[in-house]
Amino acid sequence: MKNVITLSSGKKLNRHQFLHYFERKIFRTIRKFNLIDKKDSVAVACSGGKDSMTVLYVLNEFCKQRSQRLEAIAVEEGMGSYRKKLLIELKKFCKNKNIKLNVFSFKKEYGFTLDKIAKKIKKLGLSNCYVCSILKRWLLNKKARELGFSIVATGHSLDDEAETIILNQMKGAPELLAKLGPCSGTSKKKDFVQRIKPLYFCSSKEVILYARLRNLPLSLEVCPARGETFRVEIRNFLKDTEKNHPEIKNAIVNSFLQIMPMLKEKYKNIELKKCKVCKEPSSQEICKRCQILKLLR
Repeated sequence: MKNVITLSSGKKLNRHQFLHYFERKIFRTIRKFNLIDKKDSVAVACSGGKDSMTVLYVLNEFCKQRSQRLEAIAVEEGMGSYRKKLLIELKKFCKNKNIKLNVFSFKKEYGFTLDKIAKKIKKLGLSNCYVCSILKRWLLNKKARELGFSIVATGHSLDDEAETIILNQMKGAPELLAKLGPCSGTSKKKDFVQRIKPLYFCSSKEVILYARLRNLPLSLEVCPARGETFRVEIRNFLKDTEKNHPEIKNAIVNSFLQIMPMLKEKYKNIELKKCKVCKEPSSQEICKRCQILKLLR
């Protein structure tokens, strides 16, 4: 049988071997870090991109075997045809797999779409990605909690985690580093739905190949709202470095995992308040979401 991939270790795998290797890696991550307990109800945060479609497919099979509740949650930011096309494919996929899909939108929840406020965001000296991520994260947590989910699974891959580790190190933000890992956050907090990353040890290259071999909807289109952010600079740096050092991302993530327990222990008692505006949990008097909304009005 023809080989479909050569791993960074040099090992060659055919189609059957790769599918087994990829899924086994996800299941081992779930077991090792106790990401999903049998009593958990799982929401999968879905953008419709390759990562979220892959984690939705794998976790759907996983939860079916264990008779666990699993649904998908999507947030429509409002970016013209880009998000609409992804949502169309996501809806088709969920219908075919009999997965309930919950869709929420910036327009309904905040009164605007991202493309309508892009100019204002730029005038404020902020990036679309920064604003979008904060508004989306707040909405995802609130809706998942209201729907009764104990876990939100995201499609963050090895590449994403390596980028974020370097990003937070360069920002000199150990308290943000402490929130990383296969299970996000420093400890379980009331009103925060636990976020997990089943694709934690899966590279972007592996995710793309898996999606192709499983005939999953595969969009490699870049978000039109994305600018030249610091994260993109780091992504490009790691991509260039990887050419001569193929294990660089694995090394970054595994080195971080050695110090992760100490970081989580140090920052586990950060006091959470209730935002004075929205009443949602926040580390500040007014949460970042409400601060941004005030600036945008």
